Order: sequence, then structure tokens, then C-alpha cells
Amino acid sequence: MINVKDIPVDVEEMRLWLNGYRELSDPPMPWSQVAQQSGIPVGTITTFAAGTYGAKDGGSNVARRVWQFRQMVEAQSMRQAKLPADPGYFDTRTSQKILYLLEVAHSGRITVVGTGPGTGKTMTIDEYAGRAGPVWKATMKPSSSSLLSMIQAVLKALGVEQRRLSTADASAVVVQRVTGRKGLLVIDEANWLSLEAIEELRFWHDTTGVGICLLGNEELVQSIKTGRRRDQLARLMSRLAHMHEQRTPEREDVVAFCDAWGIEQPDIRRYLESIALTPDSGGLRECKQLIEAATMLAVAEDRGLSIADLRDAQSERATRWIRA
Repeated sequence: MINVKDIPVDVEEMRLWLNGYRELSDPPMPWSQVAQQSGIPVGTITTFAAGTYGAKDGGSNVARRVWQFRQMVEAQSMRQAKLPADPGYFDTRTSQKILYLLEVAHSGRITVVGTGPGTGKTMTIDEYAGRAGPVWKATMKPSSSSLLSMIQAVLKALGVEQRRLSTADASAVVVQRVTGRKGLLVIDEANWLSLEAIEELRFWHDTTGVGICLLGNEELVQSIKTGRRRDQLARLMSRLAHMHEQRTPEREDVVAFCDAWGIEQPDIRRYLESIALTPDSGGLRECKQLIEAATMLAVAEDRGLSIADLRDAQSERATRWIRA
């Protein structure tokens, strides 16, 4: 990139580029979004693009700002082109286990999955939803622990317009929507749920036959099996068709990850395996973050990825305590 402060600028060229940039997306990007990205006021950028900007300098000042924006866009595009392409979902041994439990639940049963971070739960849910239907995914959060908050999250997943309802009426709407549809209700991050909310889910299952899969961390399984609430959860436990608990990805998962991301160097594969299989490290999610950060370091120096790049990237992250 060059400093465009004091050099001549072709106003018409910048106008043509700006209009072309906006039309790269389909439909064309709103001018408000272009203005936000470029830092140029929307009224200024729209009149400049239309050729009606009436400044005394003929628009050269705005053109310089567009040129600065263009250089940033092109630099980011060049850098992004050198980064490894995110493969999205890919099969792993763990994802196959999760898919199986989703399938079992979809047959009208209740299953539970409790795994550590970076084992692919959420991506596997989305993959299954793309293969089968109907599937409704509701993701819980700390504020979803109350019964009504959980029901509202499920109604949103069901596509029900949000309106003021009592807890009982909201639950009745859920029952009405899922009855007879042979669907699967997936509750992600279910470890945030209260006992009352879990009991409501069990009630929906008993009343409608809807399949339910609860997914969360290992604490979810432990609370059902041996936690202080296990006696209160006995009715849920008696209805569970299958339950899976797993703290870290499996070694075969890391192999699949490296293959999907095109990582061929043996030392880097061993390094990533060490990271992923360390409890509480972030698993494959941390590996993804490291690969992306390390590749950016390598791209900045116009060379290939090395083990040193991953170590440098790790030194800046929360997993620096792992000796890989």
C-alpha cells in the first residue's frame, strides 16, 4: 500500500471502482454498509458514486479516501487468498457418534451428549439439520436457565413470532407446534438449563413424542448421572435412550482435521494433536485458531507455514501453558 495523501488521483477511476465494489455482492451491498466499512459518510459516498458530488475540488478528496479504502480491501483480499480455506464440516469419529445420537433422538427418544470444547458439537448439529428434518435447534445461554426463557428460545427455533404469553400458554404453543410432526428438538448448551426447564422438556416428550437431544459440556452428563440433582432427574434418566460423554477430541479426529485443512507436515500434525488432546485446551477449535493465526504470520513474510509460526501464535493465546 502507498500513502495517497499528496499524489494525483483519478476521480473517475475511484468512482468506477466504488460502484463495482458495491455490486460484487448479490444483491448489491447497501450504501450504508459501504459507508460504514469505508468511514465515508453515506451522503458523501452516494453522491460521489453517482457523479453528483459538488465539492470545489471535483471530488478529489473523497476519491483519495476511496483509494485508501480500496487499498485496504485489496490487501485483505490478497491476504485472505493465501490463508487456508475453512473446510467447514468434515466427518470425525466424534461427529459420527454425535450424528448417531441425533438420529436416535429423531426417532422419538431422548439422548444426551456431553463433550468438551472443540469436539464439533455445534457443526455436527447443523450438518444433521441439513440432512434430515424437521430439526429445531435452540441454543441456551446463562440467561436461558429459567423455564420461560428456555421456552421462548424454543419458540424462536420453531419460528413462532415472539409475543407476551404466560409460561403455561407459551408451553402449550410448543406442544401444538411439535405434535405429530416427527421432528427433533435439539437443545445446545443444555448445561445452562434449570431443573424446572429440563422437566418441561421431558413433559413435551411424554406428551407429543417429539425427539429431544440435549447437548452440552461434560457437566451436563455428570449432573444427570451423579450430580446433586440426580434424584430429581430420575424421571429424565429413565427415559434416556443413549448418553455420551467425552472430554477431548479423539486422536482420529485430529487426523481428520489435519487432512481437511491440508496440513501435511508431520511436525505440525504432531503439534496440533498435542494441543487438541490436552483437556481444557479448546480441542479442534483451538487448532483452527492456531492454524489461521500462524498462517497469517507466514503470509506476512511471504513463506510457507512452519512449526515456529504455530509456537509464536500459541504464545499469544490462552493455551500457551500447554507444552506441545
